Order: sequence, then C-alpha cells, then structure tokens
Amino acid sequence: MSDAEVVASAPAPSPPPPVVKLPPVSEGQNAAGLKTITLTHPNGDSTRMYPFGACVTSYICDGVETLKVRPDAKMDGSKPISGGIPFCFPQFGPGAIQQHGFARNLVWEVVSTSPVPEPTVLFRLVDSAETRAMWDYAFEAHYTVTLAKDRLKTSFKVLNTGNDAFSFTAALHSYFDISSIANLKIKGNFKGATYLDKMTTPPQEVVATSDEIIISKETDCVYKGVSGEVKLIDSGKGTTLAVQCKQGWRDTVIWNPYGNTDMGFDNFVCAEAALASFPFTLKPGVEWTGVMDLILSKN
Repeated sequence: MSDAEVVASAPAPSPPPPVVKLPPVSEGQNAAGLKTITLTHPNGDSTRMYPFGACVTSYICDGVETLKVRPDAKMDGSKPISGGIPFCFPQFGPGAIQQHGFARNLVWEVVSTSPVPEPTVLFRLVDSAETRAMWDYAFEAHYTVTLAKDRLKTSFKVLNTGNDAFSFTAALHSYFDISSIANLKIKGNFKGATYLDKMTTPPQEVVATSDEIIISKETDCVYKGVSGEVKLIDSGKGTTLAVQCKQGWRDTVIWNPYGNTDMGFDNFVCAEAALASFPFTLKPGVEWTGVMDLILSKN
C-alpha cells in the first residue's frame, strides 16, 4: 500500500441507549381510554392496574411477567376484565346476585398513591344506590397494592359500616401467566383436603390424595381450608411463583378451561386466594382482612 492510499478508519461504536428512569407512580390510559396506574420499583420491577374493578393486570418481576390477561378479555369497561387479578365480592361464583359479585364491574376510588417507602396504591369502594339495589348492605372496602423489592403485596379489607350483620364470599380470581399447561406443576397443602369438584354433575366433594396438581382436563375445584403457600412451578419459564396467603383467605380455587383456545387455556392458570367454601359473617363495625403476596423465583 502506497503512502498515497488512505486507510478508512473503523466507525466509532454507537453510544449505549439512554436509561429511561420511570417514576414510581404514573397514570395513563389504555387504547380504549380506561385509566391505568403503573407502579415502578427502583429495581425495574413494575405492576399495572385499573381503577375499573381495582384490577391488577401486570406484575413484571426481574423481567418476567407473572399475570395473564385472556385474549378474549374486554378492555373497554363493557365487561369485567378477564385476566390479572379480578375481584369476586361480595359473592364468589353464581348466586343471588351477578356472577362473582359487583366489585369487578365498578370503578373504585383512588384514595392515595405513594412512592415511598415502596410504590403503593390504595383503592376504596363503598356502598351506593347501585350496589344497594343488588346487595342491600352498608360497607366500605379498601384494597392496597404495594410493589416491594421482592414481591407484590395485596391487602383487601371489608368493613361493615351498617347496623346489620352481613355474610359474604370473596376471592382474588388471579390469572397467572404460564409457558404451557403441560409445563406446570401446582404444589401446596392439598393432600387430605376436601375439595369441591365443580366439573362433575352434580358437583362432588373429593379428598385430595396428593400435594401436587397436574392439569390435564377442564378443572374447577374449590379446596376447602387450603391456604398458606401455593407454588406454581413452570419448567418452560424456569420459574416458581409462590402465592402466599397470610391472613383471611382460607380456601384455594384452581381453575383452567382446558381445551378452550378462545380463552387461551394453554397460557394461564387461576390459583385463587378465596373465601369461598362457606360465607363469612361480619358484624356491624367489624373489619375482615385478606392478605396475599406474590413472590417469583428462578428455578
């Protein structure tokens, strides 16, 4: 190569993309105009929820989504959100009022948000002419969602503000994201527990013979008195999600519409913190509390 030849220099490396630091609490809306609230932890974890139904629809931990919204879900407020963590209150399942009660159909008041010490949202729902037309009792419900550094924390409180006792059932109808139903094992304190198998006609009570559940058919079971910790072990994602019920929730419901592709059965399972096997009676001035945490770990 002669001195006259020019050697082209290698292009300078591109600078790294700027790091976007999201605020701990932010408000927005989805494509249909429904209001959203997003909590973001300094470690990058996040959760998103809707005042409509006080429904949490996303919890991303260490880059992994733990919740699932069904592909057939209506996200415009015309129906309860089928996915995430919908509410069942004051009725679980069918009964005297609408399926799973009215709490998932109503817009909850956002009482407060706080970025410290951990990003938190407090929702409130109180009785109104609309709720009284369906269920004629005075109540005040509070739902607190907190994004901690290693878990999502939920606390649901129901206060009887009237002069008469009332009875209710309830659940967090949680839809959990999975790689495939074939990759899932559910473990908990199931062995020896009585469960109501709602897929039989008529529904039958059965005694569980194992602490492990494998889903290979349409499943809808209410495990009476099974609470504490239920683990969802997903070999495809390489994760274990612990559903920890620390207070109030005394039953566990396992549901999957196996074979229903419209619902997206292969990519979610419902493992529900519940008060479902029989009603809880709340006297005037008394408060009930249900506490559930979600903790994700890598296998």
